[in-house]
Amino acid sequence: MIAVILGAAAIAYAFLLPKRQADKSSSDKEKMVQEVEATLEQYMADIERENVELVELISQMKQETTSKQLAQQEQLAEMRQRLVHLEQQALQYEARITDLEQGSRQAESLLMAQVREMAAAKPGDSVEEERLHTELQVSAEEPKEPSICERYPELFEFHAQGKSVDGIAKLVGMQKGEVQLILQLAKQEGSL
Repeated sequence: MIAVILGAAAIAYAFLLPKRQADKSSSDKEKMVQEVEATLEQYMADIERENVELVELISQMKQETTSKQLAQQEQLAEMRQRLVHLEQQALQYEARITDLEQGSRQAESLLMAQVREMAAAKPGDSVEEERLHTELQVSAEEPKEPSICERYPELFEFHAQGKSVDGIAKLVGMQKGEVQLILQLAKQEGSL
């Protein structure tokens, strides 16, 4: 009877033993699943945090780009205004030069007419006529300024080399409008 009781206890123990190991292995599996889930949750949280940082960085870059574009547009508008102003100044200078040239031509023709009248009035007074003619030549020579090519030799040297107006302006240290005006005046003067 003791043997039967011991056998029954051994059998009961045997049934309980695999159940314990099965419980252990299932609890190990549950722990592993929980660890994997925790790791995945941490990974997802990291990815979400990085996505938020990336979105913030992109929005910051977009704001910087927008502000730079606005600054460039303002600068462009200012440059356009300056260009219009310089072009207007160039036209005014050109008109003044044209007026001065016409005035000097008219004054010269008036002087010549006066000399002719005086010569016609006193045909025998060649000394006086000679003196007036000499004064006219001196007065005609005195107001003459050097030609535009003589005043800006370096500019015209670069122009002769075939450099662009922008290139000449940079090399000579002038504004593009000034270089264009000087070249136009030289054309009108007949120096080019």
